[in-house]
Formats: sequence, structure tokens, C-alpha cells
Amino acid sequence: MIKLVRQRLSSELESSLVRLTQELAGTPIAERIEHADRMWDRRTVRRDVYRPVKDELETMAPGLDCCMYCGNHMADTVDHFVPKSRCALRTFYWPNLLLACSTCNSRFKRDQHRSDGLVGSLLVDPTRDDPIEHLDLQLESGLYRAVEGSKKGQWTIDVCGLNEGKRPRAREGAWRSLGGDLKGWARARDEGRPDDMRFHLWRMRDQPFADVCYAALHKAVSENAGAIFVDTDPHVLALLRDEELRALLLL
Repeated sequence: MIKLVRQRLSSELESSLVRLTQELAGTPIAERIEHADRMWDRRTVRRDVYRPVKDELETMAPGLDCCMYCGNHMADTVDHFVPKSRCALRTFYWPNLLLACSTCNSRFKRDQHRSDGLVGSLLVDPTRDDPIEHLDLQLESGLYRAVEGSKKGQWTIDVCGLNEGKRPRAREGAWRSLGGDLKGWARARDEGRPDDMRFHLWRMRDQPFADVCYAALHKAVSENAGAIFVDTDPHVLALLRDEELRALLLL
């Protein structure tokens, strides 16, 4: 997962979300969840609200429309962070909407939700929380581990299935590809080939599981970098610390 900045909506889209929320608020409490489901599936809502909301979320997503939970690219659904079944009034609440792949949305997360015991969720919200404070991505294995003492981290790993199936292997592959592109970018810079520099930069920024690149950049300047990258090509670590490249990758 990657920390994201939530965009401001156009006044027209914001007004539409407020109007739909007001409609829900006027529905008897016992009927709200069912009514929220019907509203979400309305043809006009799918056309005039769902599609524009998804477009806005895609501009926030790293890589090529990466899922805001697992990091895989080409996410294709809008997820309710707090499920409609738990709080119908958040169905059209902009801070409650995240871009997600269908696997996270329908297979893993579904309507699971747990409070953190205060006023938030036990699930990491990348637009509110900094995932790095709760989740530690092991680059060599592609596995996520919860930061020591973080209940949010472990709950997020379990609920979103971050270590399920082929996801760890895909992240491991992304890490190996990243090393090759880092060195390819450096060679192109040294040889004055700007087109090749742009090509490698594009690959690094738009590869599936963009969280691998962001995790590597963060770890490269951490206090434990020496131990983390002990088996890594020193040239790769130096490039992860290169100020010019970091500025381009951390846009």
C-alpha cells in the first residue's frame, strides 16, 4: 500500500454526492441499506456519479490505476472503505470511496470491517494513514509483514489477502524488474540517451505492484538500509538514493 493524497472534487460532482446522501438520510433507518444498494446501482448514478468518481480515484492511484489495497494495476471497481452494510450513509461520502481491484473488493475485503476502538477503522486507509507505519514489505520475498505492535497492519494483511496466491511472487518479480530498470536508466543517463531514460522511468512508475518501488525508495534511506540491502547490488542501492531519480519517482 502507498500513502495517497485525496483530490478535491468538482463542485458539480460534490453536489451530486451530497444530494444522494441527503436522499439516503431521508430514508427510514430500517430501509437505508437496501435503498443504498438500489441507489448505487441506478443507471443515472452509474453514469453521472460512479464513472466520474472512478475517474477521480484513478488520478490518485499510483502506477497504472493501481488498487489502493493490494497495489496491483488496472483496478476496476470503486470500493466502500466502510461497507454500505455497516454504514449506509457513507455510500456516497467521498472520503469513504477507494479504487480497488475486483479481487480485493469482491473476494477478500467484501463487507469486512472492524473499528479501531476509537473513531476510525482497523483497516489501513491509504488516504488517511501512512501504510509504512503499519505495513512492512519484504522486497526479496514479496511478503507483507505487520509493523511490530500494529493491529492495523495485521488486520489489513488478513482482510485484503495481501500475501495470498501469487501476489508475493508478483511483487518479488517487480523488485527484480525494478533493479534492471534502475541500472538501465543510469546507463541511459551516462550515455546521453533521454528516450531510454524516459522508457525505464515509465516502466518503474507504471509497473504492476507499484508499492514495491515506493517501499524500496523508503527503505533505501532508512536507518536499517545497510541490513535490508545487504545482498543487493550496491549500484541498485546507490540509484535508489539518487536525488534526481527519487524526485522523478516520488512525484
